[in-house]
Order: sequence, then structure tokens, then C-alpha cells
Amino acid sequence: MSDNQPQGRPAIKLDFTTGLDKLPPRPKMDESTTLASVTAGRELGFSGRAEPAPSPAPSPFLDGRRLRSRGANTQLNLKVTAEEKDAILRDAARFIHDPGSPINNIGEFVVYAVDFLRSHGRRAE
Repeated sequence: MSDNQPQGRPAIKLDFTTGLDKLPPRPKMDESTTLASVTAGRELGFSGRAEPAPSPAPSPFLDGRRLRSRGANTQLNLKVTAEEKDAILRDAARFIHDPGSPINNIGEFVVYAVDFLRSHGRRAE
């Protein structure tokens, strides 16, 4: 027996391709069943891919994960109160969801706020 084989049972090779040509053809879907499914889905609020999805109502709870974007490569950890965190996420969401805003994520919001304070506010020397 080989050194890299487990002691219990011998290895087996699974083959999922043999016999594929012998499978029966997939049955045609009944058109009335398909239409009934589509109708039932629309009644329950589902829409087709061609139709634009309705925009969800704004949730009262802002989850910071939804406001982040990939691309940043350094993490900045801050401790703030729960009220400060909620206010930051609320303000960031307002900028992120504004089509005219250049801000696309939380990181850009924080950088924008710091740049704004540097140019308009007092600077600690």
C-alpha cells in the first residue's frame, strides 16, 4: 500500500460522464403550465428580468456593509458612540445615494469629510 493512501478503504474514481448520451431527452414544458407559473409569480410580486425591479423602500436601519465598496486596501478602525456611528452612516448614505455626489462608499465619505475640515475648518497644529 502507498504511504499517502488512508488505511481504511481503497481510493475510488468517480466518473460522471459515462452514459450521458443514454439519458432520455428533457421533456417539453407544457405552455399552459408555464403561463400559469408566470401569472402566479406576478400575483406574488415577482417580475421578469426585462422589467426593472421596483426600488426597495428605505429601511430605517442603515447597515454599514451596504455602503462599503471594494478597492480600499488599508483599514482604519475608529471607536465612536452608537449615536455618532448612526449619524455618520446616515450622512454617508445621503451622499452615496445622491446621483450628483462624487462619493460612492464610506471610505470616500470619511476622506471627503477630512478634506473638507482641512480646507474649511480649524486645523490642529
